[in-house]
Amino acid sequence: MRVLVYIEEHLDGPLGLEELARVAHISSFHFHRIFRAVMGETLQAYVKRLRLEAAQGMLRYSDRPIIEIGLEVGYQSHAGFSKIFKQLIGLSPSRYREHMRPMVETLIERTQTHAKMKVEYVARKEEEVLFVRRTGNYQKTPHEAFEALTTFLESERRLGQAKAFYGMGLDDPHIVEVGKLRFDACVSLLEKAVPKGEVGKKTLLGGPYALFIHKGPYHLLESSLAEIFQYWYSNSGKELADAQPIFEYLELFNDAIPETDRVTKIYLPLKF
Repeated sequence: MRVLVYIEEHLDGPLGLEELARVAHISSFHFHRIFRAVMGETLQAYVKRLRLEAAQGMLRYSDRPIIEIGLEVGYQSHAGFSKIFKQLIGLSPSRYREHMRPMVETLIERTQTHAKMKVEYVARKEEEVLFVRRTGNYQKTPHEAFEALTTFLESERRLGQAKAFYGMGLDDPHIVEVGKLRFDACVSLLEKAVPKGEVGKKTLLGGPYALFIHKGPYHLLESSLAEIFQYWYSNSGKELADAQPIFEYLELFNDAIPETDRVTKIYLPLKF
């Protein structure tokens, strides 16, 4: 888990085998084989895939120069980035952006006449959390991840120390295939705790956020998020920070409240 979080936070760096082996506290002689056995793909393939998925999102939804996007995802030259992108995606970065532009413009046009969504702008402090990750369909992985997380908390007698439960979908389901979608079930505790086994630790970004309220079943959260991007973002004048949205589940374990009445906060990180 330490290695996966480190990779996600350093996609613009070299991410060499020895460097990541040190992060994992595993001999570099064994690390690559262990990584492949656990993740089902080589380290190089995993890093390349995450970089190109990030680049796809930036090409689709921004007008940033292609060379700048390539540098941000770890490629030192325009030619190198374009070559790898075309090999794996089937189109050059410029052709991919051109191909996706009509779809993006149609979405923007649809937002112009939609009623404004209710939003509150808040500031969040950095927050350390423990998390369990599950990979696969977002309709299943949140339940599986939170089940594993609560089992850990109960075994450590820490469930009563939970301040807040958060969920984070790390991938865009429109870009990443269903079997590789990553979801983190997170908990913030009153006292610091040490990660153990499959339970990792990371820090949620502090700073300004746009806050929205979702009321209803958890499996409709992705629909609410899609509406936020479709109807609020294009008219907001705001710029999003390079971090994932955060779902805060206010009634995660309250079975007395019907699914249709459960409230979830959706935080979108904004640039300062």
